[in-house]
Amino acid sequence: MGELFTGLGYVVGVLVLWWAASQKKLATQGIWWIAFSGLAAGIFGAKLTQLVAQGWPVRVPASAILDPAAGGRALLGGLICGWIGVEIAKRRLGIRRSTGDLFALALPAGEAVGRIGCFFNTCCYGTKCGLPWATYQHGEWRHPAQLYSSITAAALFGGLLWARKRVRREGDLFLLYLAGFGVTRFLLEFVRWRESLIFGLSPMQWFCLELTVGAPTAWFLKSRRRY
Repeated sequence: MGELFTGLGYVVGVLVLWWAASQKKLATQGIWWIAFSGLAAGIFGAKLTQLVAQGWPVRVPASAILDPAAGGRALLGGLICGWIGVEIAKRRLGIRRSTGDLFALALPAGEAVGRIGCFFNTCCYGTKCGLPWATYQHGEWRHPAQLYSSITAAALFGGLLWARKRVRREGDLFLLYLAGFGVTRFLLEFVRWRESLIFGLSPMQWFCLELTVGAPTAWFLKSRRRY
């Protein structure tokens, strides 16, 4: 069941990307190459990041990189490598315009479904709690952090869908997604199981702080250049 929802998450993300591209009349062959490059790089980055965090290739066999069931759930690595894949594809195709607004809708839509897969796979689990809706995972009653993430991603998708016709400048919707993701994921980390902390925050929380500062800064600098 978990792998089914994980796969559906990718399918939903691709369908939303196709719909968003069609709305902007950008459903061209070049856009599909960009989408494929971002998806492939994102999947590889998510897999590699999680395996490295688990000790690959020292504590985890080197052959695990070829195992489809190993790794693949590190969203941070997926986002960074996916972005790199998109930029490389755009450079090779000679595309200069921003394509981030398409991914701004596809990413939270896919995550909203994919996180249900995380719940059934019992990965990305939450901290211990005694709330009525706690779920029993890894030998303890815990926050259903995966479902929190799914609901949050769905809400973020809904907010961006509402804002897409109100944000006129190309690329700003993606900046809005980055800021929204940074804020929501930073807060969700407090109910997720965190193994390593740096000054009381997880590495993902530090990354989210960079997003919440960097996205508004980029928006401000774009506004200054415009005028």
